[in-house]
Amino acid sequence: MKTPVVQPGVEWAVLALCLWQSADLATAWQHSPFDRLGWLALGIWLVPALIAAFVQHLPSTSPARTSWRAWTALALDLSGGLLGMHVLMHGALAFAFAAVAPAFRRRNLWLLLALCWMPALGWLMRGLSPVGVVALRLGLASAAVWLSAGPVRLARRASFR
Repeated sequence: MKTPVVQPGVEWAVLALCLWQSADLATAWQHSPFDRLGWLALGIWLVPALIAAFVQHLPSTSPARTSWRAWTALALDLSGGLLGMHVLMHGALAFAFAAVAPAFRRRNLWLLLALCWMPALGWLMRGLSPVGVVALRLGLASAAVWLSAGPVRLARRASFR
């Protein structure tokens, strides 16, 4: 049986590309009333991945678990760039974050809740007031942390040893 070739750094390169392609997020978060505090939602949303990274002391390098997320991120990013659809590039950024994050409990649900920091949520909820959208945005980000509580439990166990 052939062992897969490990390409260290590919996931990080894809993340860097996706961050560069999603630079418009800063403008949306700064100027759109429906996207205010999206940067805070992103920070909250990243907490489970950061905790998992500190608990495991290493970023994930398992190609079997992360490579499909990196390839998905790359495909979404290139498609978004070709079609001029920022929502695809933002989705690519979410997949790229998931590709570099260590494995943790309910990572796919966490990935789905990435919508909390994307401007697409503001567009989908444009019928609400801007304050309501911000509350929903921060609530979904907090739900992502709460539902991915596995890394938090691991961190607690590690601190009591």
